Amino acid sequence: MRTFVILIASILLLNIDAIAQPYYTYPATKTNTEQAFIPENESFADTAKIRIEQEWNRHLIINSDSRVDTLLEIHREENLRKVGLDGFRVQIFQGTKEEAYQVKGRFISAHENTRAYVSFNAPDFRVRVGDFRTRSEAIKIKQEVKNEYPAAYVVDDFISFPDLYSEEIIKH
Repeated sequence: MRTFVILIASILLLNIDAIAQPYYTYPATKTNTEQAFIPENESFADTAKIRIEQEWNRHLIINSDSRVDTLLEIHREENLRKVGLDGFRVQIFQGTKEEAYQVKGRFISAHENTRAYVSFNAPDFRVRVGDFRTRSEAIKIKQEVKNEYPAAYVVDDFISFPDLYSEEIIKH
């Protein structure tokens, strides 16, 4: 019985404490002439909704160094120059140039729907296949080719954008 009374008293005290908390009103400034006003007879849900609306109606002014704007502009230009995105590929070969192009040709003939790329990373050429956004897609292809290429493994890479229209859509 004693624990029940303590439990009820603590619940009542928590409710009184929550009701007694005043809402902070922001002072009016040059950019914000609205006062945060919440009527006393509003429910908690209505009060929260009013607070959210007031926050969204405020204007945010950021005073920063002009060099930050310059860096943001450089970042934007670099992103516009990119012709792909971060993703995953499966590396199936690493070796000489001649062997790399032979492996690429064999792979393309066996897997017509998957792209293959040859790149140079001193001192070797490497053959990577696929343009996958997720590691799980790359692992699936790795499992398919592991009999042909037992040394295949998934790597992070900069992948090409996917084709917007497949041949099946164009035919219909």
